[in-house]
Amino acid sequence: MKALETEIVELMTLVETTGDRGHTQALKRKKAALADLLGIRAQGALVRSKFQGISEMDASSKFFFGLEKKNGQRKIIHCLKSAVGQELTRPSEIRKRAVEFYAELYKCEYKEDKTVTQQFLDGLPQVAAEAQVELEQPLSLQELYTALKGMENGRAPGIDGLPVDFFKSFWAMLGEDWLAVVNDSLTGGLLPISCRRAVLTLLPKKGDPREVKNWRPVALLCTDYKILSKALSNRLREVMGQIIHTDQSYCVPGRQIGDNISLIRDFLDVSRAIGLDAGLISIDQEKAFDRVEHQYLWHTLEAFGFSSGFIAMIEVIYGDIESVLKVNGGLSAPFKVCRGIRQGCSLSGMLYAIAIEPLLNSIRSRIEGVNLSRDIPPIRLSAYADDVVVLVKNQAEVDSLSLMVDRFRGISSAKVNWEKSCALQIGEW
Repeated sequence: MKALETEIVELMTLVETTGDRGHTQALKRKKAALADLLGIRAQGALVRSKFQGISEMDASSKFFFGLEKKNGQRKIIHCLKSAVGQELTRPSEIRKRAVEFYAELYKCEYKEDKTVTQQFLDGLPQVAAEAQVELEQPLSLQELYTALKGMENGRAPGIDGLPVDFFKSFWAMLGEDWLAVVNDSLTGGLLPISCRRAVLTLLPKKGDPREVKNWRPVALLCTDYKILSKALSNRLREVMGQIIHTDQSYCVPGRQIGDNISLIRDFLDVSRAIGLDAGLISIDQEKAFDRVEHQYLWHTLEAFGFSSGFIAMIEVIYGDIESVLKVNGGLSAPFKVCRGIRQGCSLSGMLYAIAIEPLLNSIRSRIEGVNLSRDIPPIRLSAYADDVVVLVKNQAEVDSLSLMVDRFRGISSAKVNWEKSCALQIGEW
C-alpha cells in the first residue's frame, strides 16, 4: 500500500502543475485502487489533503491525515536567499524577497526582431478555414455550462472564495448574467477584476528550497474566470492536432506522455543493438510558462492562421492581469503580470504548446535526426510541454541546436537552463 500511496502523491503534483488529462485519469485509477484497500470515510481530511471525488473515495487512514499535514508543511517557506545570497528567515523578509522575484520575472522583456521572428514563424501549419468560424463565435450559455460541468468540485477557489460547487448549485440563477458579462468583456476588451487577479501559491521543485527560483508558482484563479477559460480551451482543443506536430504530446487530444517514454526507450534499445552513433540532449527551460512574452504569443497565433477575432479573445484573457503572492499564509499587495502563461488556467497548456512549437519546428528543419528503420521517417525530437529531448548525430548538430535556442530566446524570452540540461552519448561520433 505504501507504493500506491507514493504514486498518488506524485500524480497529485503532476495534475496540479500540468492539468494533463492522462495524469488525471491515472490519479483516479490509483485512488480507486486505494479505496479497495481502505474502508472508512474521512471526508474532511480528504478535502484538506487535496483529494478530489470524495464521494468515490470512502476511506480513512493515517496516510490521508498525514498527507493533509504534509500538503500544508510543504508550502511553508522557512528561508530564502536574497539576491546577493544572504539568508532571510523573517516572514516579512521572505515575503518581500518572493514578491521582488516574481514581480521582476513577470516584467515584459520583449524586443521585436522581425527578421529573426519570421525565421521561426514562417511555414508553420495553418488552422483549417472552417474551424476559424467556430473559434471566433460569441460564447454560448451551453458552452459555459459544459465547461462548468467538466470542472471538479473541491478545488481551491480564487481570491473571491467562491468554489466550483457554488457555481454548479446556483448556475440556473447566475448563468445568463455571467454569459452577458463574458461576451461584453470579450467585446469591450477588459475582464472584471475578479478574472484578472490571481493568487500565486508556491510549490517546491527540485533543488535548494532557499532559492526562490526553485519554487513553482501556481495561479489560484476565480471560478468565474476558469469557466470562461475552459470554454475557450474546449474550442482550442479541437484544432490542436492540426497545428502541433506529432512529436509534441502535451495537451493534444489522443496523445500522452507515454508516447514520449516509449519513443526514447525504443530509440535507446535499437541504437545500442545496431551500434548507432548518436546522442540525446534534454533541454531544461527555466521558468518556461512564466517567461512567455505575450506579444510573441500573439504573433505566433497569427502565424498559425488563427483569426484576429479569436486572438483578440486570448488577448482579453491576458489583458491587464495582476497577481498577489501567498507566502506562508499571508497575501502580498497586487503586482502587474506583463508576461507568462498562468499555470492553473485551462488554456495554459495549449498556449504553451503553441508558443514552443516554432522552436521545435526550427529544430526539425535543421537537425537531420536519426534513422532507426527505412520504413519510418528520421526521429529528431520528443517533446512534452517544455521537456524537450533532441536526437543528434554529431557536434555540428549540437552547435546548431545551441544557436537555435539562443535566437529563439531573443524573440520569446525563453531561457534554457544549461546547468539542468543533460546529454547522453551513444557510441562514438
